[in-house]
Amino acid sequence: YVTLPSNGQNMFYWLVESQNNPSTDPIVLWLNGGPGCSSLGGLFTELGPFVVKSDLTLGRNPYSWNRKANIVFLESPAGVGYSSPLLSDDEYNDVTTTERAYEFLSEFFQLYENYQNRDFFITGESYAGVYIPFLVARLLEQPLKNANLKGFAIGNPFTDSAIDGTSTFDYLYSHAMVSIEVYDSIQKHCPYDILAMCLASRGCTNECAMELVRGYSEANEVALNPYNIYGDVCLLPPDQSVLVAPHNIRPLNRGVIGPCQSKFMTMYLNLAQVQEAIHANASSSTEWANCNMDVTNLYDRVLSALPKYQTIITSGLKSMIYSGDTDAVVNFMGTERWIARLNLSIESPWKAWFGPDKQLAGYTQEYTNLTFTTVKGAGHMVAATRPLHALYMFECFIYGNKLCNTFTYPHDDLEVLTGAIGPESSSSNDWQYYLTGAIVLVLAVVIAVVVFRYIKARQKRAYVAV
Repeated sequence: YVTLPSNGQNMFYWLVESQNNPSTDPIVLWLNGGPGCSSLGGLFTELGPFVVKSDLTLGRNPYSWNRKANIVFLESPAGVGYSSPLLSDDEYNDVTTTERAYEFLSEFFQLYENYQNRDFFITGESYAGVYIPFLVARLLEQPLKNANLKGFAIGNPFTDSAIDGTSTFDYLYSHAMVSIEVYDSIQKHCPYDILAMCLASRGCTNECAMELVRGYSEANEVALNPYNIYGDVCLLPPDQSVLVAPHNIRPLNRGVIGPCQSKFMTMYLNLAQVQEAIHANASSSTEWANCNMDVTNLYDRVLSALPKYQTIITSGLKSMIYSGDTDAVVNFMGTERWIARLNLSIESPWKAWFGPDKQLAGYTQEYTNLTFTTVKGAGHMVAATRPLHALYMFECFIYGNKLCNTFTYPHDDLEVLTGAIGPESSSSNDWQYYLTGAIVLVLAVVIAVVVFRYIKARQKRAYVAV
């Protein structure tokens, strides 16, 4: 914990050192959104070095973002995760959250002098689309001593409630999730201004409200994962603690993050021995939740973070906005539209970008001091569903394209299937499955031969001479 001098609240953080050179590599702050959700979700279900397996032991994530960066996962604001206490309702707003995060950074850099003046980046996703522009603007307004802010990157960022919200049914219709009849009816009864008010729960008309209900009903979002519309949902019953199947089954997507990862993480972080080991229960056992709905419900959200970009863009900081294109909650359409509102000059026009596996990984466009990038096939949690491309994108952002193209990246069996690499180059664990199968087959043959010879020997001893 870092205890804030201003009010004594305890801010829980998890610092993961770089696997490369922690004494010189950049320092990165990661923030999840909500508002009210824990950044440990980013650590354990997206981009950290560990994943919780179905038996509640830890496995390694070969696509961890701390390969070449020191990363701080901060649970913010207080009341989220292990950070405490739950605040009064008038303290849950973006101005107060920014001030407390700013204060945390001030204390952090005093506590860890070895990170002072190191290249410093702020990253996050979702409602961090508000958290981060507010915090970056605050750091530009009053720079912290010894904090060498270089830039920020935000994934699928909720930024402007009207622009982001009004793109929802454009996305759902374009992805075959609602009928053309309902889509046309929403266009008719929910003009932009009315739709924006409806989605903000501020003065919706009955006609628009009814059409929105029809639209959400058709999309049946409760039966899918709207954060990754092509992904599977976790179907484990609440009382089932672990999978009965072997836990080395690879998810349908690349990497090691499966559909029940959040469930395993929650159970793991509520183990008493884990909380003791990570210094999360200084006084008593703490019930940890991925998102604290009390915080979410109390939080007074701003309608738009766009005004903060006026200061940020002119500062010359390196900035990247990226969008997984299978996210229906904060979709790429709304993001492109609010970026267009910034009226930035295009420095490098729209083009495809490719990952280290030689596959088309998405599309990108560079503006003055801002880059917009899509990640093909990725959901809201980009690093969870496209881990290789997310890692490559992140390291190229931090180190630059020229340098990141000299780095070595993990290979897997899918690259063998596409012909990108030979079988001998794969770092996938699939060879273990094949080896295990071969060993089992050999053992079965040996056992069969031994049993056969034993039976024949007994039969021979049982013969009686005539």
